[in-house]
Amino acid sequence: MASTTAAAEPSAEDTSVHADTATAAEVPVAAPAEATAAPTRETSVDDEMSAQFEEHTESRHQAVAQRKRIIAERVEKVLSNFVEIGGYFRAGYGRNGQGGPMNGFKAPGAAAKYRLGNEAENYGELILGKNMYLPGLFSPKADHTRLDGPIARVQLRVSFFNPYDAYSSAASTQVGLPEAWAAIGNIFKAQPNIKFWAGNRFYRRHDIHIIDFFHWDMSGGGGGVEDITVGPVKLALAWIGVGSTSGLSYLPQPQPENRAGFSKSNVDFRIYEIPLLAGTLEAGFTYAHSESGQDQNGHQAPDSHGFAFNLVHTVPNFLSKDGSNKFTFQYGLGSAKTFTSGFETFQQDGATYIRPDDAGSYRFRVTESFVASPSRYFSVGPVVVAQATQYSSDTRPQYWVSAGVRPIVHLHDHFNIAFEGGLDWVDDQEQDLNGTLLKLTVAPQISIDRLFMSRPVIRAFFTYAHWSDELQGQVGGQDHLNLQDGVNWGAQMEAWW
Repeated sequence: MASTTAAAEPSAEDTSVHADTATAAEVPVAAPAEATAAPTRETSVDDEMSAQFEEHTESRHQAVAQRKRIIAERVEKVLSNFVEIGGYFRAGYGRNGQGGPMNGFKAPGAAAKYRLGNEAENYGELILGKNMYLPGLFSPKADHTRLDGPIARVQLRVSFFNPYDAYSSAASTQVGLPEAWAAIGNIFKAQPNIKFWAGNRFYRRHDIHIIDFFHWDMSGGGGGVEDITVGPVKLALAWIGVGSTSGLSYLPQPQPENRAGFSKSNVDFRIYEIPLLAGTLEAGFTYAHSESGQDQNGHQAPDSHGFAFNLVHTVPNFLSKDGSNKFTFQYGLGSAKTFTSGFETFQQDGATYIRPDDAGSYRFRVTESFVASPSRYFSVGPVVVAQATQYSSDTRPQYWVSAGVRPIVHLHDHFNIAFEGGLDWVDDQEQDLNGTLLKLTVAPQISIDRLFMSRPVIRAFFTYAHWSDELQGQVGGQDHLNLQDGVNWGAQMEAWW
């Protein structure tokens, strides 16, 4: 399931990861002689503006950038470049072996699940964006070969979520507005790349595609400045916050209906595009501060704060032109240990609460993943995650380790068979929880190309999962309460552009 921060996923992820049609140079088109002339001056300005606001941290961003978007270009011509339309959608239906609607198989205590044949919902994001450049717009003497005045971008993203167990139910369909923001750049001649922004946005998210895991996601509301150029690197500074409500879980007898407001503010500093080891490094430091208001009885959660440090090393063109390798190291203390702008929640006596951020709490996480298409007949995407979390100074750590891979055998330009296997191990001694979950999927697919991230794709899938005795009753929903294994099957489409 994509973060509501995705992209969807992507997702994605966003978005937020994408198109895989042929490039313009690969499509023979008869054209009049004047079509061979140099690009128009207006086109040069449009291309430069698009480059200024291009996003490339998420998997879907990288996939979309692999090739020219022929369909999108034609739509933009029809609309006279009035608005850009992008998005991500997955939809279909699945059922389980017990006769009920499909539920995803996910280990309790794991932050993500292996997604192929394991997504029990329809999910989508629709993105509307507009780049603006006004100086000399209506003057025939204006020089449009370069940007000589301010540029701006406005972006709106609407999300849709509908679970299979309430299929097509309007009452059960969640509609969100995860993005509504504006940015203005090219203000200072000495620093033309600097851009100021404000609003609600997906902020420089990093994800692992096959588990739809946005492991560094400071999305939220606020503002900042980015792309400050210092030699070969760039800097960004942002203030981002999130608000929520919850019962106060630390009380002797928590009352879920008696809620208090919570707020969290984050100051996020980044340095990125650092050349290192055949790729680039992005480093970030975050300070987070959380507070709560009072519930109806006058109770209030204690304030908390914390720090987090993140490193992401990305190698482009890994094993293939469309390949990308990403290694991450993350360490957070207190309220910054989530590596997100918001809060973690947990279940207690059937109610959901915001988890308190104890001063002694911490989280450590390392990930390694890549996607690549080393052969026209084979593409692959493996992942390894190791995480340790301690929620207070007087509790024991919780562990989550995951390893999996999605290999795809391309039998034809447009037909392939995808396999996915993933193993999760969780250990939470406070909850007396220790066990593993194995998920295996086979999915024949019709795809638009031979690449790992080629979309759109239409797939059928069959999924089998098995979990330990200790996890019985906590995997697969109501239909699997007394079981240690289960199956799902169905059909799904997935697209991004």
